[in-house]
Amino acid sequence: MKQTPDVSIVIPVYNTERYLARCVDSVLAQTLPSVEIILVDDGGSDGSVGMCDTYAASHPNKIRVIHKENGGLTSAWKAGSAIATGKYLGYVDSDDFIEPEMYERLFRRAEEEQADVACCGLHHIYEDGDHKEWDDQMEFPTDVFTPSDLEKTVYPVLINDGSFMGRHLHPNRVTKLVRTDLVKENLSLMNDAVSIGEDFQFSLCMFLDAKKVVILKDYFPYHYYMNTASMTMQYDPRYMEKIKILKQNLSRISESKNGYDFDTQITNDFLCLTVLHIKGGIYKKKSAPYREHKQDMHDICTDPEVARALRSYRMPRLTPAEKLFLFFMKHHMYLAIFLAVRIYFR
Repeated sequence: MKQTPDVSIVIPVYNTERYLARCVDSVLAQTLPSVEIILVDDGGSDGSVGMCDTYAASHPNKIRVIHKENGGLTSAWKAGSAIATGKYLGYVDSDDFIEPEMYERLFRRAEEEQADVACCGLHHIYEDGDHKEWDDQMEFPTDVFTPSDLEKTVYPVLINDGSFMGRHLHPNRVTKLVRTDLVKENLSLMNDAVSIGEDFQFSLCMFLDAKKVVILKDYFPYHYYMNTASMTMQYDPRYMEKIKILKQNLSRISESKNGYDFDTQITNDFLCLTVLHIKGGIYKKKSAPYREHKQDMHDICTDPEVARALRSYRMPRLTPAEKLFLFFMKHHMYLAIFLAVRIYFR
């Protein structure tokens, strides 16, 4: 009888032939011996498709491959999750790479504490080398959380802590090792249509259902690779539609768990993302005339969902400048918004 792997690692792959070998080799180098690797080709059209098959042929006892029609990142990691056989599930994106001991340390810590979720931090690196590398982790006062701890100290600040973009739950799927059964129980709540903040829906489900969570503090084994060429500066006219889908699915997840009320935090987060969109639009469309910016701002600020958020948000930790920006939005003071952003980003 085949032994159950300690960890299944799902790698969604879509046209990343340039980086795939670095990624897969880093996963093959894991010091945890009992690992299953699942490569999910999401309908790619470059050499990465053949690379997946080559890796599977070279490591038949360790690597499995799924070839599927293109459906987006969420659909890809969901497909891999559905066939995973390991006790725990982890994820690595195909343009990133990891340190050799990452999954051994996460797995050992989860086993020691009998935890459903174990988390580590991210190390951000940039292709062009012009940006400063930096570390990122969840900031909580302790590193082990029971359900009581989660409800008392984590849930009140999980999505928004009352400050601008005050997310204490880092959405990254790739920094979390989760009990496989827990993931599979929640796959139906993951909406493939979510394309902004898609990992947030995953992490929220895991934290709401976990009986115990552990965090490996000051540990950054995951190298999150920022391809500067793909860091788009294009204005996305569908951005509001996309963050509404995220907001709706976060609310659906919260309601389905029939527990803590996250409505205000979800509203706060949605409004913060809206502010980023307004600022980004003015910055990205530098050459556009003011009347075009005014129309964009009008469309956003008069949107019924945004108007409701402006009336009902509660973020007592905003700075005076942030409060003023929301005041401008609420009262449709578009020239003030435009000038504030232009001065800030000049």
